[in-house]
Amino acid sequence: MESPAWLWLASALAIPLLIHLLRRSQPREITFAAVRWLQEKPARRWNKWILRDRWLLLLRLLLILLLALLLAQPLLLREAPPSDNTLLVDPAVPPQALAQFLAEHPQLTDRFWLHPNPEPLHHAPPPAVALWPALSQLAHNPRFRRAHILLNQTENPDGHRALRVSPHWQWHAVETSGAKADPTLPKIVQLGAEPAWLAPALGQLQEGPLPGLALQQRPASALTGLEDADWVIYAIPGALPEPLRAFVRDGGMLVTDARVTAEDALGFSKVDAGSDFIESGLADSGRSDSGLEAVAIGRGSWLRYRGDWSNENFFHNNALPQQLWAHWSAQDWPWLHRSRGHWSVGQPPGVPVEDAAVSREFSQPLHYPLLLAFVLLLLLERAVALSRPTLLHKGGARD
Repeated sequence: MESPAWLWLASALAIPLLIHLLRRSQPREITFAAVRWLQEKPARRWNKWILRDRWLLLLRLLLILLLALLLAQPLLLREAPPSDNTLLVDPAVPPQALAQFLAEHPQLTDRFWLHPNPEPLHHAPPPAVALWPALSQLAHNPRFRRAHILLNQTENPDGHRALRVSPHWQWHAVETSGAKADPTLPKIVQLGAEPAWLAPALGQLQEGPLPGLALQQRPASALTGLEDADWVIYAIPGALPEPLRAFVRDGGMLVTDARVTAEDALGFSKVDAGSDFIESGLADSGRSDSGLEAVAIGRGSWLRYRGDWSNENFFHNNALPQQLWAHWSAQDWPWLHRSRGHWSVGQPPGVPVEDAAVSREFSQPLHYPLLLAFVLLLLLERAVALSRPTLLHKGGARD
């Protein structure tokens, strides 16, 4: 059951049962001397009515039970032998290239969109997804263990997490024209108000040694959905939100100043930024809160400037852009780029998920059969209810 909490609705089975018992009326016996020989016939007709009411009651009980099951969303565990005829298509693949690939590979009859929850290819294509989370999830799905993977590019950028793959996948790619992202540069996301020095510093780097460097601005509330980011610059004072800590644990790098704090002692260590950093005015040797510190959290790191980076002493420095890049890239980017920065379909990266770690069963939702049964039972219940003759009780009331 995906939502077993809705099974409480099955307790409503008592409602039609109580109504049936409370509304059940006893027949009135009226004896007529002239028609006494007809007494047996009304009794038989009354018993017939009791039987019909019981069938109607049963139908209504089944309707309530099916409604509870529909809301609880039961799943059926089925054996899932891996198929060599399965194709997973990146939604970014152009339609013409996809049509050509399908014509060249007619044996791939089971076709799906590459998505954490794959839909058949004849459905509308979903929005383009981050490849590594979709592939990492499908690597544990027994149904897609031997699938063919069709991607839009031979070289693919990756996120900050480890990519998990099935060792049985067969990779294909469609090369398309157009500019590609530089796989040697990290994806930087800035959350909240932008520090005054950030845009000029990045602009100088873009005009100089890093022309492909880009920064993506997102609102402060966008604390989730950071799977495609490598570095996050966070400038909102206060306690570090848990989603950002999870981002670091998964392998990302977080850059803040001292106004962002942790609720627990993480054990920051001073970072030796070199003599240029000390002489630049970024740090004042007479202050105890100056300088740079870092701490490892899970697979990633949190880099924090010990002070307020909105202070003039921080950004009134001609060498600031180069020094910032040296501080950030020296943390984990060389290792991150070597291991996860980009990957090719010719040399798939990541951690292979072995067959022993994957169950051969998969969960198949039952909402369509249950919904069909519910509609059919509802039609049957209405047909039985409308076909009942009218019963007259005391006072001429209709049953």
